[in-house]
Amino acid sequence: MKILVADDHQLIVEDMLDELEDIVPDAECIGTNDPSAILSLVDKHRFDVILMDIDLDYANGIDLAEQILAKYPRTNIIYVTSYSEFALESYRTHASAFLMKPVGTEKLKDALNNLRYPVSDIKDEEIERSFQGSFKVGHLIQTYRKERGISAAKLAEEIGCAQQTVYRWESGTRVPDIPTLMQIAKILGVNLDDLTR
Repeated sequence: MKILVADDHQLIVEDMLDELEDIVPDAECIGTNDPSAILSLVDKHRFDVILMDIDLDYANGIDLAEQILAKYPRTNIIYVTSYSEFALESYRTHASAFLMKPVGTEKLKDALNNLRYPVSDIKDEEIERSFQGSFKVGHLIQTYRKERGISAAKLAEEIGCAQQTVYRWESGTRVPDIPTLMQIAKILGVNLDDLTR
């Protein structure tokens, strides 16, 4: 999860970052007390959550949120303010939460646990590793198949699937399920571990 803390008081930014470190230790958190830096930071990092003050020096947090949501509509905006009169106006941006300063740990936790657009814990690196694993399985199927002189058509026939499916496995765009992988291992004369190492 990527979180931006935006408040024109540096001490508040630092306090919120400390609080977030305890609540969501795996999150990537950045803070700024410069309203003019907010939009460029959002473009650079594509934050999942923005903790935004509303009454910023020479800027309005609600107006900034509208600009952000126009580009990145699944951004969770959590307003953090000292002024309750902004509550009604803030709803035009469909905020995930509206918190009054000082923000307690439990209220912040609750806001992060009830985001309008929930954030998955799956990281891009995990997706990449998973794809590489899929490609590796397919590569091993292809290697053993060729070593044994079995054509893709013959393997498909033995398994009872389309030849195109075998090519998809071997290219890594699809992965056979475990029962099918066991069947492939049997046909190729290898152990299941040989295809998943």
